[in-house]
Amino acid sequence: MPNTQAIGVAFSDQAIINGSLDSATLVNSNVRSGFTGAQQGATIAVATGNNDVYVVAPAAGTLNAAWFSGVDALTASDSNYITFSITNLATTGSGTTAMLAATDANTTKATGGTGLSANARRVLTLNGTAANLVVAAGDRLRIRAAVTGTLANTVTFPVYSLQFTVA
Repeated sequence: MPNTQAIGVAFSDQAIINGSLDSATLVNSNVRSGFTGAQQGATIAVATGNNDVYVVAPAAGTLNAAWFSGVDALTASDSNYITFSITNLATTGSGTTAMLAATDANTTKATGGTGLSANARRVLTLNGTAANLVVAAGDRLRIRAAVTGTLANTVTFPVYSLQFTVA
């Protein structure tokens, strides 16, 4: 698209309207074809309970990858383990859409899951239903590390990274 609006000696890009890009322009531009949300959580404690972190989707899109990394290793165990989940709470905070598969692949169980390696990236398994991976701009996502039993040690400096394509 040609630049037609003068600004001094330069021209403005017509795709930018009031300082923002609409979703169609985002998809078709080289400015941004996706976005990543990353969040560091508090230390995952050894005791049974939920360790939650929240991310807000800055644009409408689809989750296409999720990763976890922590500083500490954790041995796999069928009685003392972490279960990872991501729930789309929507913009109201009351949504219940599960974005990760509810399988042992997203645990540190010895049977079906895997332990954690120190400072290594752990790929989390996404939900198999495509509609569960869709987010709207402003959706609040709860990332949860739920501890069952008593872990062998804490997992410090947990970091979660979510990658999206723009709708």
